[in-house]
Amino acid sequence: MVGERNRILELKEYLSKLGISVNIGKTKARGHKGIFMHSFNDCRIDISKNVSDVEVLSILLHEFAHYIHYSYDKSLKNLDFVFGDYSDDIREELIRVTVSNVPKEFAANLFNAKLQINNDIKFLTNNIKSVDKNFKLSEKNNNIEQSLPLPYKYLLKYDKVKYFNDIFSADKIDENLRLNDVQKAYIKLKSKQRALRRVNCRISRLNKYYNNPTELFARFIDAYYTKPEMTQKLAPESCLKLKNSNIEFLKKVNDIFYK
Repeated sequence: MVGERNRILELKEYLSKLGISVNIGKTKARGHKGIFMHSFNDCRIDISKNVSDVEVLSILLHEFAHYIHYSYDKSLKNLDFVFGDYSDDIREELIRVTVSNVPKEFAANLFNAKLQINNDIKFLTNNIKSVDKNFKLSEKNNNIEQSLPLPYKYLLKYDKVKYFNDIFSADKIDENLRLNDVQKAYIKLKSKQRALRRVNCRISRLNKYYNNPTELFARFIDAYYTKPEMTQKLAPESCLKLKNSNIEFLKKVNDIFYK
């Protein structure tokens, strides 16, 4: 831990000499663990006060990598400055490094939620089909929708509504005595379909985020210094290209970690 604290102090001092303002544990980093911000010639790195001490060095390297990338490519999309030809093989190596460092429970929770929602949708669809054999999940069912009285029609679009002074919600629709089983199942089905769209949207954003070139590079730089053996095993070609790239910004980082 002493060595790690010294590395944090040395790295912070080096970044300050580069003109980067570094704030550790002073802000919430806009809801992130860390964030790199730039405005004209001013650059700043914030590390959230909500992260543990053991995470600081890793996050600091990650955000510094964004600074390096920005210094070479303002669009943060091109990695040729470090890898020369940013081939599919290099990209696959960087993805492997990223995947190895993403908390498994985070992605697992999303995909488990998707699996559960799909199972719920299948169950509700079968319940409706047991009464209406012509029911199709992919099509709007006018007969059921037109049979719904107010305020239950609103639950076809919203999970919860306020009608006068009462609150009506799809997750409590089973308690309702005015609706039959098919109407209840249909309302719950619409709610589950909305939930599935939200989960799919989060998964899509997650994939886009983790496949973003600047995120792949930042996570690679973090792992290259904090988990060198694992990174060498997962990304040998990328490690070799980084070593031979002669990026000026990383010379001091090499001194800090390998002196």
